[in-house]
Amino acid sequence: MNTLTPQLAVNLASFAYKSKNISKDNIAKIQVPAMLRKQFMFNAQKSTLHGVSGTIAEHLLNHTSGFGFFGIGRSEGNFKNEAVIIFRGTASMADAITDLHCGVTCSSNNKTVHAGFNKTFESIKSQLAILLDQLGNRPVHCVGHSLGGAIANLAAVWIRSNYKIPVKLYTFGSPRVGFNAYALQTETSLHGIYRAVHRSDLVPMVPVWPFVHAGKEYRLSTCVSLTGASHMMDGDAPGYINTATRYSEYSQMQLGSIQNLAVVRLNYRKRHLACFNAHWSDKIGDALLTLLRESGKLSSILAQAAVGGTLTLYDALARGIVEISKMTTEYAADAKGLLGHILNFVGKPSVKVVDITYKFVKDLLVLMLNKLNTLVRAAIPAVGIYM
Repeated sequence: MNTLTPQLAVNLASFAYKSKNISKDNIAKIQVPAMLRKQFMFNAQKSTLHGVSGTIAEHLLNHTSGFGFFGIGRSEGNFKNEAVIIFRGTASMADAITDLHCGVTCSSNNKTVHAGFNKTFESIKSQLAILLDQLGNRPVHCVGHSLGGAIANLAAVWIRSNYKIPVKLYTFGSPRVGFNAYALQTETSLHGIYRAVHRSDLVPMVPVWPFVHAGKEYRLSTCVSLTGASHMMDGDAPGYINTATRYSEYSQMQLGSIQNLAVVRLNYRKRHLACFNAHWSDKIGDALLTLLRESGKLSSILAQAAVGGTLTLYDALARGIVEISKMTTEYAADAKGLLGHILNFVGKPSVKVVDITYKFVKDLLVLMLNKLNTLVRAAIPAVGIYM
């Protein structure tokens, strides 16, 4: 099975947005860019996938729209006897990704995933099944940008689980899809994961823990200042098309650190070093996981998260941090250091951690979540014409 080049993959992800206004009864031709036409065959009527976005209203009204394309490799190209499935993002799913009450559900591999993403994938799955039943044993490439990357992730896992064919996954600026168990099984089952990000893109940072990414992180831009413009496909600020096309292969890109494995303790006296950027988002996340793992609270909080929404999780986290702070003086210092750094991260450097109470911790965690989500809501529509 060949691997899509970064240039080919990012242009496929961009092309997926052309499906949005193609209705189910459409018979018009679609204009396929020459680079893609050279490698894959697409047909507007037979190739277009239709789905329902992640908001409650759209699902209740069954508001279906084009959600991507299914293509077959040309015999004269580099992907003969292979197929590609591409998914678009959608601004309306910004509500699903930033919903404080977001729920979780079981994926096709029986692991915990984001319910909103999975609901949209379920609205597309039956169409994929019809196409894949006719495909034979051809390898499949799944591609998507933004929330289309989340759908591509779920599709890749489902295809691999049900059809036992080789599958590779390529995403650009994709959010996190599931808990750690889902991510680990995704990594071990797929034949390649190419998760490209701009370091300054907020969308790959959410939903927050316990959602995690699967696979290595390939960094197209290493600037750590978080901006909505970094999520855009087009343009030069920095623009995923602009950055991805600079590389002929993924091995040329800088790799991100392995998430959720670093042992980090934060000293309260150094809290003023923290600021709102990607570096400190990772550090704070690692410090939180270190505290939960070493205190033995991780498993119980994960169990609560698996049956509730984000607010339920943060309620459990707040109570857990308070309990941990009372266990030993060392844990109390680690908890105070974590909270002090979060205060600086969200722009509250003048607030000091005096008493670690449930209300104080819960309010601070929700404040951090709201700040991230506000910027994510601004970032997703910033993709402009592609949404």
